[in-house]
Amino acid sequence: MKLSQIGEFGLIELIKQTEPKRQDTIIGIGDDAAVLKNKDSKYLLVTTDTFVENVHFRRRGLSFFALGYKSLLANVSDIAAMGGYPTHALVTIGLPKDVTVYQVRQLYNGINSLAKKLKIDIIGGDTVSSPREIIVSITLLGEVEREYLLTRSGAKLGDLILVSGKFGGPASQNYSLLVTRRACRQAGYSLRLKEARIIAKSKLATSMIDSSDGLVRSILEICKMSKTGARIFEDMVPIAKGANLNQALYGGEEYELVFTVPKNKLKQIKINATVVGEVVSKSKGIKLIDPCGRIKPLKSGGYEHFV
Repeated sequence: MKLSQIGEFGLIELIKQTEPKRQDTIIGIGDDAAVLKNKDSKYLLVTTDTFVENVHFRRRGLSFFALGYKSLLANVSDIAAMGGYPTHALVTIGLPKDVTVYQVRQLYNGINSLAKKLKIDIIGGDTVSSPREIIVSITLLGEVEREYLLTRSGAKLGDLILVSGKFGGPASQNYSLLVTRRACRQAGYSLRLKEARIIAKSKLATSMIDSSDGLVRSILEICKMSKTGARIFEDMVPIAKGANLNQALYGGEEYELVFTVPKNKLKQIKINATVVGEVVSKSKGIKLIDPCGRIKPLKSGGYEHFV
């Protein structure tokens, strides 16, 4: 069987079957970040993201600053989705010989720009040669107080599904190419660390995930881990300017928050958020409801490697 037959998420399920289980591992493969026991009242969070040339971006017209910035932002978004905050990062780069010293400096300037803002220490990594493609891989460490930890697996029947921000911006403008630093901001790449901490500390949310793989994919992952279904209301999805519904549902790379809250706790949410659906029983599946109340099927959605 080829990878094209099982896709990225099928591969993840395959890898999960071989996952080791130490006593200090609270959560391994399957959430936005791994969760490990710490010596005090906090958990250690660990996540990693990799960006590969001609898969995540193209070099022509590329802003190396924006590539570095976004590479770290993607990891920060995962830590935020667990209710935590980032602390330390390891940066690994694979570079072809024709990359210039100036370009590498700009790459690290982008990483350091966000790291300085969030007080993240770059503590190491690796540098290797690559035959053709540029590769940037960051492993980010973080912490979360035990009582504030949020996962994908806590959604309950009757919960409302909420999101921060708007969706479809990056997909509508094809900004996965990371053309310029300014374009990176305009595309709608959001940093929701502050909002995530507010949600976590409120103890109102039952589950949370980031939307890097798309709104529908994010809801699918919450439902899979929580063993529930969902209804997504088509006319309630906040769509970015210039985007359409399909891009908002499936585009991804917004790095917004997707979280669930009991209905009777909705008014207590202290961030700007939009209700886009509700959690239903697993037997009802995950469906889209149009403005006329008609139930429509959903494709799995989001970008998936290997297919």
